[in-house]
Amino acid sequence: MPLHSEITQYMNNKDRFVVCCFFTENYLSHAESLKKSLEAFDISYCFKRVEDAGYWEANTRIKPHFIQECLQQFPDKAILYLDADAVVKKPLDYFNHIETDVAFYKTKGMEGMSHDYLASTLFFNNNDNTKVLVQHWIDAQVKGKKTQVDQDSLDIAMEQLIDTLSIEPLPAGYIKIFDKDYDGEIYIEQYQASRSLTKLRRKRIRQRNLALIVSVLAILLFVFFK
Repeated sequence: MPLHSEITQYMNNKDRFVVCCFFTENYLSHAESLKKSLEAFDISYCFKRVEDAGYWEANTRIKPHFIQECLQQFPDKAILYLDADAVVKKPLDYFNHIETDVAFYKTKGMEGMSHDYLASTLFFNNNDNTKVLVQHWIDAQVKGKKTQVDQDSLDIAMEQLIDTLSIEPLPAGYIKIFDKDYDGEIYIEQYQASRSLTKLRRKRIRQRNLALIVSVLAILLFVFFK
């Protein structure tokens, strides 16, 4: 079934989790690939088509709101959130056996990483602790801070609740980035489609740099022709 409607879902009776994913129109082909890979392994899923919020950073901030909706929509299921540009490569039975509140890939302390957790593969057992976490995640999104992304606010929420949450470190094979070296089994591969999108933060940096160059040139011309 193509992803034509706002909500597309399929539920099986064998898994205690459902894969949830939202996507904008420019991610449609990626979402179709993810859906096809889930169907190949008979994995339950729910896809939601959403309106583009105008720029990439704003679209990422839809994520905790969507996950909150999924926790409410599937009260008897754990939620496995995947970005739309992911593809499942092997069965995901691992997620049927996670007993902690959440399973995230931890990057804290890793060289070159800007955030404490990667937010492209996120597992939530459907309980009170995870619902509180997601609400804190939403609350940590600062209105008016247009360059804030989902990982910024997730880090804040996790820091606030670190003493009350049980966390299983997600193995690297479930969040494998397609062009990064990795020797283990690959279960979920992320294709980083956002690399090709215009980022508001980068746009503002370019505008600031251009304004600075223009200002410097104006000063030099003034001094030269004075």
